Amino acid sequence: MNKPKELDPIATDFWKRHSPRLKRQGLLNEATYDSFVILCKAYSELTQLNPREEKNGWIRYFALMKWFQLYARGFGMSTDKAIKPEPEAEKDEFGL
Repeated sequence: MNKPKELDPIATDFWKRHSPRLKRQGLLNEATYDSFVILCKAYSELTQLNPREEKNGWIRYFALMKWFQLYARGFGMSTDKAIKPEPEAEKDEFGL
């Protein structure tokens, strides 16, 4: 499953930072792909938004934050009711 080409640099960094772990945990798959793309884009918008400089900026900020939290929760990336990651399998003496 590849990163979509339309992600901007901030969303791309978010994808690269979180997608490997989410794939390993089984949380990023074909069924959740579109939701994760939306989460990446929401993160990018949030980090670039300056609510003080835009008309209705605070309204937009809190709306984006709500969307981000909603989608993040589904990937165990929220502090409330987070999905606990599965423990890594222990390796044998050969590192397998």
